[in-house]
Amino acid sequence: MEELYNKYKYSFLKRTLKIMQSPSFGGMLLVFCVFLAMVFANSPYKKYYFDFIHMPITISMGSYVNTHSILDVVNDGLMVFFFFLVGLEIKREILVGHLRKVKMALFPVVSAVGGVMAPAIIYFLFNHNSPNVIGWAIPTATDIAFSLAVLSLISSIVPIGLKVFLTTLAIADDIIGIIIIGILYTSQLSLVPLGFAVLFLWLMYILNKIGIRSTFAYTLLSVLVWIAVAKSGIHPTIAGVLAAMMIPVKPKVAFHDYVKRSRNHLKKLIISEKSRVNILTDEKAKESIFTIGELSERALTPLTKMEVGLHSFVHYLVLPFFAFVNSGLTFSAETEIFSTVTIGVFMGLFVGKPLGIYAMARITTLLKIASPPQDVTWNHIFGAGIIAGIGFTIALFMTSLVFDGQHAADSAKIGIAVGSFCSALVGLAFLKHVAPNKSKSNNC
Repeated sequence: MEELYNKYKYSFLKRTLKIMQSPSFGGMLLVFCVFLAMVFANSPYKKYYFDFIHMPITISMGSYVNTHSILDVVNDGLMVFFFFLVGLEIKREILVGHLRKVKMALFPVVSAVGGVMAPAIIYFLFNHNSPNVIGWAIPTATDIAFSLAVLSLISSIVPIGLKVFLTTLAIADDIIGIIIIGILYTSQLSLVPLGFAVLFLWLMYILNKIGIRSTFAYTLLSVLVWIAVAKSGIHPTIAGVLAAMMIPVKPKVAFHDYVKRSRNHLKKLIISEKSRVNILTDEKAKESIFTIGELSERALTPLTKMEVGLHSFVHYLVLPFFAFVNSGLTFSAETEIFSTVTIGVFMGLFVGKPLGIYAMARITTLLKIASPPQDVTWNHIFGAGIIAGIGFTIALFMTSLVFDGQHAADSAKIGIAVGSFCSALVGLAFLKHVAPNKSKSNNC
């Protein structure tokens, strides 16, 4: 009996680890935190939930005292890590990814513009006579992590070109969203802190040019950029993207040099292995191991190290915590489930996204500006447009920036949740049953 229990326990742990390592785990964790927040916000313990997210955190150094709620710390502080990671991904895509060639990037980038314009117009039509019209940017956002996680569920039946299309589209969507945040949600500018932000960014640029590859130096300067940008009146999350653009993409050691020098030390270790040396006492063997480790560290670019280092922290801690503190939607008799804000956000995500992306993609092709990827049909494009209606992270973030009133924010969150959920389900069903990749021919 004990042997059977141990076998089952091992199997359960193995399956759990496999799920945690899957690309969709971050999305699953995000959904769980949204659900948990809604449960707490509508339970007898809702007072504790709202007391927690509004609990003040004070930083005091001498005469300097600064107090913010946990909600503010998450939205204005922790989310900087998310935008920094997005900035790193954007820079990598521009240099070596899907955005490196204009012809390759033009089709999804122009389609993304349609995917931003249509949801904004739909929201405006429902709210043009209301003060809530300022929320037009909320349904324009695509959640890249969620969208790709959903698409990965049916990756075996869709062409690889569709994943490239959706990835590039979502990145372009993020860039547009960042521009919107920077322009629309900036208060009055304070020029002195802004000048310091420019100075710190310039220092990062100079360090990059003269070959400094210390991640510590760039991390320190990135923090200073964040503080200066926050004090300038520009939303502090923009600092993450700006700082990311200054991170070096060249390693300390060239790849061929790394391989050559590592091979020499590896040969020494192979010889030592035949002599059956004790690694605890053999100084030469230890020196070779440490040298290989140091060379490996120097052969990676600062951008790669930061991107890999931040990925788990952002996707498994920052975003779930962000979702938990921002998704506390309380349902009551006063909750306007079918308000114009809810309908505008829902229709913008679920209807506006696919129509805008599909229409702009068609126009781009008709004008011969660009063409779809190989093996990607128009049904695939429309299905990807539906999935692009998943707008969790940035949409919730914009809601926190736009609406101070609880009722309007709650209405927007309902629209985001329902719109994203429907986009995921309908997008999956459409691509699985209407547009499977049965042939390699391009029907576009």
